Amino acid sequence: MLNAWALWQILRGPASPRAGALPRDVVWLRRLLYADVAGDLLLWEFLDDVSGVAEYAVSWAVWAATMVLLVRALAGVSARFRIIALALGLAGVLAAALRPFAEGPLLTASLLVTMATFGCKAMIVAGQGRDGRFSAVTIAIGWTALLVPQVYSLLQAGRVTFDGLSLAVHALDGLIVVWAARTAHELAAPGPGVAAPGTGRTSRLLAAALVVLVLPMAVVGAEGDARLTYTAADEGCRDRLRPATGLGPEERRRSFLCLARGETFAADAMFPEDLADQRLLAYGAQLCALPGDRERHALHERAGGKADAIELAAALEYLCPGIVARQKADADRRQAERDRQEAAWKAEANARCADPWPGVRARRQGTAAYMLFEGGGYAVYDDRDDSAGDPGDINGGDGEAADIFDAIEDGFIDAAGSSAAIVTDEENAAMCLTVKAFDSAPPLRLTGWDQVVEVGIASRSGRLVVPTYPEGGDSGAAGPLPGLAVAGPGRYRLRVHARTLPWDENDPDAPLEEHLLVVYPGRSTDKVVYRPRG
Repeated sequence: MLNAWALWQILRGPASPRAGALPRDVVWLRRLLYADVAGDLLLWEFLDDVSGVAEYAVSWAVWAATMVLLVRALAGVSARFRIIALALGLAGVLAAALRPFAEGPLLTASLLVTMATFGCKAMIVAGQGRDGRFSAVTIAIGWTALLVPQVYSLLQAGRVTFDGLSLAVHALDGLIVVWAARTAHELAAPGPGVAAPGTGRTSRLLAAALVVLVLPMAVVGAEGDARLTYTAADEGCRDRLRPATGLGPEERRRSFLCLARGETFAADAMFPEDLADQRLLAYGAQLCALPGDRERHALHERAGGKADAIELAAALEYLCPGIVARQKADADRRQAERDRQEAAWKAEANARCADPWPGVRARRQGTAAYMLFEGGGYAVYDDRDDSAGDPGDINGGDGEAADIFDAIEDGFIDAAGSSAAIVTDEENAAMCLTVKAFDSAPPLRLTGWDQVVEVGIASRSGRLVVPTYPEGGDSGAAGPLPGLAVAGPGRYRLRVHARTLPWDENDPDAPLEEHLLVVYPGRSTDKVVYRPRG
């Protein structure tokens, strides 16, 4: 209904003069007003598609000429009134012309253009109240289109709303086009007349306009007294941050805003830059009230922010002291639960494995489930000997070290220096591993094993170990296994037994492979295959 009424007001056409010819400047003024209406409705959009600079220049040029002629055409106002209105209007036009080249803050230039242009339009509408050619409806439309959006913007400063009221207010902003069309239509009256003196209507409207313009400025005051503290432009605020302990409430809020306005380690903004400080503080208070990291992260994402849990907690520590301690306590509880579950899983896996040679006791021995990673394979090595690169690295390390790829080519084992790499049939699963370390060569046991091979291995530091889970990179023994270098530094023989275990339909997770490692002192470096793969 509003749009239909507005279109009727605009499209009813220019009125013809009813008495005599109009002055030349009034004729041009009416043409400019209708040109401005056509531009706001359609032409500026087309021109903007061609060139944004051209649209900006032409629209302001049309307004400048319209404003000058309209102030001159007003009847019933003093020369001082005209001078002030023209000064404000020309100041707005000049500021708009210089804004693309201004080196100062864009906000300051935009504010100057808005205030000066607003003041000029307010005086023009007030002057129409003393000019008998313009109806009360036209003047009311002018004040409504001018004041309502401005007052609403001041009241909603720092808040983003999309409710019905905001949509209605933005619709009223378009009434300025209706006002221009009605002004051009009514300029065709026989001649200017002066409104009856003493009514005081124009004075009251002008006073109201001044109150609307000046009073909010007096209430807001300077930025030093406003709510803004740190902004995104204050890049050095982080250097001035102090620990949250001992800070007062105001300094805590400033410190939070400093971090919230800055970038994260991933170069993302922790919060959107267009959020007002009070909105950031409100979000911070909501985040503080949430019980855990997951809930805080979800709300933070809904607010348009990006930061990991550590960065967000560091900022919130200033708003809600103790959140880092609570977060650490929550993390410790979660880690304790994970440790408990892992310990139960290890115990269950180890319970499926038993010593395959119980009749022979070694000086050191142990049995555990060994978790195999993708590709399988494991190592026996001196974990304190870094002369051959990273100890225990079986994936092609530099220097004198065993290589799993050489072991695969051999079909079972590769030994070099203080390490040995052993191939497994299984991968991404558990196998059973038993280690036995003797002071001398034990009897050879071949019965029940698919493959038995013996190689030489050295211990420069006096240690030979099998990695424990998960130190071997998602693989390793799920239980403690003893060191195998019982005689200290020196050379040893490593005898590796391997076999496949039958699948247990009653226990699908039971290991399908078992290895027995026998270690004893020996100087030979020869490789002996007691039982090759069948």
